[in-house]
Amino acid sequence: MSQTRMDVRQDNVEAYRQTMPGSDVSIERFTALVPPDGYYYVLKAGSVEGRFRSLRQAQTKYKELLDSSRYNPVARNGGKTDPAQEAIERYMDQLDAYWTDSHKHTRRGGKTMYRS
Repeated sequence: MSQTRMDVRQDNVEAYRQTMPGSDVSIERFTALVPPDGYYYVLKAGSVEGRFRSLRQAQTKYKELLDSSRYNPVARNGGKTDPAQEAIERYMDQLDAYWTDSHKHTRRGGKTMYRS
């Protein structure tokens, strides 16, 4: 039994979902709401508004639907941010990323690796 090109691709593809909180518009691929055929589907209130092969095309339709629905994003904390807290969170994220990837940068070789 031969596999088609699309079958081979979908074996190692994860589900994709893009949506804005409070809106009923979303882009989905390999989720429970759309067929597992590898296409990106643009949904509005659960109904399919478009089916696209590329994410870029789906995002164009997605933005068009968001604009037509007059969606206004709601600020999570009323627009008030604490710069000191943001700096601390950014530092902790960078520190976490550094230690997560530090094993990739270990020196390999032996005693004589860098001798001439």
